[in-house]
Amino acid sequence: MIPPRPIDPRAPRFNQAVLTVALLAGFLLDLRVVVPAFAAVLFLGAAFGPTYGPVLRVYAVIIKPRLAPPPYLEDPRPPRFAATVGVCFLSVATLAFVAGAPGLAWGLSLIVAALAARTSLDLPVLPDCLRGPGRTWVVFSTEFCATCGPVAARLRFLHPDDTVRTVMVEGEAALTDTYAVRTAPTLLEVDRDGNVVHSVAGAEPVLRYVGALADA
Repeated sequence: MIPPRPIDPRAPRFNQAVLTVALLAGFLLDLRVVVPAFAAVLFLGAAFGPTYGPVLRVYAVIIKPRLAPPPYLEDPRPPRFAATVGVCFLSVATLAFVAGAPGLAWGLSLIVAALAARTSLDLPVLPDCLRGPGRTWVVFSTEFCATCGPVAARLRFLHPDDTVRTVMVEGEAALTDTYAVRTAPTLLEVDRDGNVVHSVAGAEPVLRYVGALADA
């Protein structure tokens, strides 16, 4: 199966930020129409791609041309899955409004807003226990990830003075949740202060990124 074309990771983050603001404003002002409206917005983007998602389209046409190229690309499947989950929650919330249960409806909507806000923000500082004295690379892996081991080995070869850590997703649920890891491999490039400089998810984007490091 041909993997999907990688995307600019800033597009889904912009989408999530707008979603968060809209849902919070809707809750504070009791604008219930916001919930089904954004269920439709997320559905269009998840089902038919960014060309049909209104917020994603705004980013692509108006905002992206004014920005520098993204430092990395990511697999579109995790953001699309997250949007699908958001559609489900907001659809149930819409039905709750119709059924006369606004408390449940806003509760579900605020869960979506909280999750969207979390993934739209910059990634947190890497814990000291995983960091080396200089740059650190973190490869999130699974037992069946055929790409993860070679990626870690390649990074150790290319950057022998850096620290390369492999984190097994199955045994580090809290850590993988903190960095919104939804697929393996996911690669984090971390500076000496623990700040995540780059985050790349999916086999093809990770291999392309590591290949670019080799060519640099």
